[in-house]
Amino acid sequence: MKNKNILLILIVSYLAGCATTSGVGPEYQSENEKIVIENSDPFDVSVAVFNPGLPKDSSYGESGVWPELRRAESMYMAVQLRDTLAESGNYGAVRVTPDLSSNADLYIKAKIEESNGEDLKLKVTVVDSTGKQWISKKYSHRVEPITFNNPRNKDAKNVLKVDPYEPIFKKINSDIAKYMKKRIKTKNADIINTVADIRYAQNFSPDAFSDILTSNKGKFRLKGKPDLNDPMMARIQKIQYRDKMFIDNMQSNYEGFSADMIPSYRIWQEQSFLESKSAREAASAAFWQGVAGALVLAATVAAAGDSDSYAGARNSAIVGGAVAGSLFQGSFKSSAEAKIHRDSLNEIAASIDGSLSPSVIEMEGTTVTLTGSADEQFTQWKDILKKIYLAETEKTIEVL
Repeated sequence: MKNKNILLILIVSYLAGCATTSGVGPEYQSENEKIVIENSDPFDVSVAVFNPGLPKDSSYGESGVWPELRRAESMYMAVQLRDTLAESGNYGAVRVTPDLSSNADLYIKAKIEESNGEDLKLKVTVVDSTGKQWISKKYSHRVEPITFNNPRNKDAKNVLKVDPYEPIFKKINSDIAKYMKKRIKTKNADIINTVADIRYAQNFSPDAFSDILTSNKGKFRLKGKPDLNDPMMARIQKIQYRDKMFIDNMQSNYEGFSADMIPSYRIWQEQSFLESKSAREAASAAFWQGVAGALVLAATVAAAGDSDSYAGARNSAIVGGAVAGSLFQGSFKSSAEAKIHRDSLNEIAASIDGSLSPSVIEMEGTTVTLTGSADEQFTQWKDILKKIYLAETEKTIEVL
């Protein structure tokens, strides 16, 4: 009788555990407040591809960190943050860029300190074109089980259709909006816009406008404004327009990569969540499922031995075997699926270091082809812009 009770307790506990995973929780809510700065152009934002935060001396897979997967996440998360900022309507153009050398009013860089399916930790820095630091903060988010268990969060194929890490991107957006609302007025915004344009001009001519824009230790001070009819600013604006168009075209590469990654990444996140949560509670999901299965089988044998009839023993064996089978199957499925999708993500992530499709650019009757990775194409493009600037400057001098 005692063994039967043990079996019953184990079965009830297992079923209760399953039942608690089917709850329905609140859906994600969006920040609706829109920040408007009167008589000012909205800020353009550059979100650099995140620093993957890989230890220099770590071996492959050490501490659950897979280099290819983490590099993939660094690009994917930059796209998610970009989309969150853009959806707020508080900014002008929001772009993902290989680095922070592009023209923008606001720059955001982030480092992934932890990402294991359950916990995401980011170190985020936000600065404006004047070098003023808006935010330097560590963000963390722990995913709740309801994220995966809420049927409304999954599609017809039972695949997660929301990002478990979404709240952290919304929190970053909220903090930037709060700072903007509290600290940025029309005068500040005008200075930020102007400094951004002059700094861009100085990329091509370091001495340009040095009389009205000075810098010290990364901080820029504006002493005046350039003449609206300045021929140099006219040339810079033409180049600036081309540059923005090129970076806009790059967005399709980042979006395509993110879209390719999502199906396997969502499944990996769910499997990794289970393992990380269990590990945090002192063991992996696979290990404890296996142990529970063994306990149920042991209790089933004992209960069958104590049973007063063949039918009772047979029923105990059937019920206990079914529960144990389910537990063992869950253990195997968790480990196997995690590996399959981790391998798939690694293959997708490997493309980051590979070559993108060549970018063919036509301008003024000349065709230019850029090749290599996003970083390499970006560097090639900046070199081409400098050549264009020099050529147009020489034409202006000849006319004069």
